Amino acid sequence: GETLPGVCGGTFHAFAYAVLRRHHQALGFPQGFSVIDRADAEDILGRCRDELDMAKGDKSFPKKSHVAELISKARNKECRVADILAREAAHLLGHADDLERLAQAYAASKAAHHLMDYDDLLFSLERLLREQPDIRDFHRSRFSHIMVDEYQDTNLVQARLISLLAPASGNVMAVGDDAQSIYAFRGANVENILGFPRTFPGTRIIKLEQNYRSTQPILALTNAILAGAGEKFDKTLFSTRDQGPKPELLRPFSDITQARMVVARVRELARSRPLHEIAVLFRAGYQSYALEVELGKAGLPFQKYGGIKFSEAAHIKDVLAYPRLVANPLDPAAWTRCLSVVPKIGPKTAARLFEAARSGDRQALEAAGKKNPPLAELFAFLDSLRAMPPEPGPVLERVIAHHTPHLMDRYPEDYPRRLAGLEQLQQIAAGYASLEALLADMTLESPDEERRAARENHLVLSTVHSSKGLEWSAVLILDLVDERFPSRHALVRHEDLEEERRLLYVACTR
Repeated sequence: GETLPGVCGGTFHAFAYAVLRRHHQALGFPQGFSVIDRADAEDILGRCRDELDMAKGDKSFPKKSHVAELISKARNKECRVADILAREAAHLLGHADDLERLAQAYAASKAAHHLMDYDDLLFSLERLLREQPDIRDFHRSRFSHIMVDEYQDTNLVQARLISLLAPASGNVMAVGDDAQSIYAFRGANVENILGFPRTFPGTRIIKLEQNYRSTQPILALTNAILAGAGEKFDKTLFSTRDQGPKPELLRPFSDITQARMVVARVRELARSRPLHEIAVLFRAGYQSYALEVELGKAGLPFQKYGGIKFSEAAHIKDVLAYPRLVANPLDPAAWTRCLSVVPKIGPKTAARLFEAARSGDRQALEAAGKKNPPLAELFAFLDSLRAMPPEPGPVLERVIAHHTPHLMDRYPEDYPRRLAGLEQLQQIAAGYASLEALLADMTLESPDEERRAARENHLVLSTVHSSKGLEWSAVLILDLVDERFPSRHALVRHEDLEEERRLLYVACTR
């Protein structure tokens, strides 16, 4: 094709990198700088944590991967790490001061070794353009026009960069939809697009209101959703496809009832379209757990996007290991999982204990328990489960209560989210008459990797965030109730509730 001289394009980060490489000396890097990825950042954080003699022996301190995520979120949202913790991980607030110190040490280490992470690229470019007017004017003169796509997903520093680079003519074109700004958790700020006319006086707004995906009855619903928004660009979506079924609102009695209703509707829809043309959307990954069980029982294959598959989640497998041992004391995988929470039990000791259990060597198991009291407690707990009536609900309730301290210890960063998944598991268990049936439905997965990898004729399960930009011929949305969708956290602040409104709009327009 033809070349386009003078046209420069790319992501914000790629553009920033190109400019910074050209002017690295002005930034104080006479020999240049290196860009580090997330793995490199985690290694640096690990070294800084050790140098600060921080979190020694404290299992509640977040892992370096989560620390890197928290620091990046704080930078993109331009707030303190403590503010991120208060909104998203209140159980880690006790570590706020240490995490702030660690963030400062991380920044100092990067500067000392002439390193930048992806977030540094944007903020360093902003500093360069503000502190070096000649460089800023040079780059302004390079571009007579600037176009930014998906403007509703930009963060604060990205919007400021556009203002710094904007030519004197003000020829900036932003393409975006304020109603699809749903990534605030990554730092996106809807005020960037809503305030664009104020930032660039004389802005001409071109509304693209014709929708080519949905039918008019669906657009009538989405228009009603947007009508309740506080601050927005007014628009009324329309389609030339004015015929089609109206959206339906169904009111199930429970998660299990909802899952069964969805399976029945999917079967009905599958008569006229392939499964991969049907999507089930939800606010958070754990909300599809009950449905995943019912789909497995019905033999309906599915692919999941956003969140871990229920049957593959480590904390679900850990909890199910206890009733598995009750049902079959010779289950080696269940033994390994149950023993993994006992201190001083490594793979070799676990193998010896399993062999003792397999051979019925009660004396060896009792001797091991005397040497290791937590091991004796595990044996006693398993015996108490065997003495209970084999009713899944009460058994799972007891197991979850027993395992919760281990869950908090093993997953300090996100155990509240995992606990929500275990609550879903308990509700699922309550719908079963026997442990055997529950365990069978939990573990009967197709081992055929090719079949699992294939997307053709697989029902799509997806979080709404992961569905953005995609479309299907039929969509079902789960859990439209307070504290689920909208989420519990969104009910506190008005701006968060407004984002939930936009999230529902995105779901309904898929």
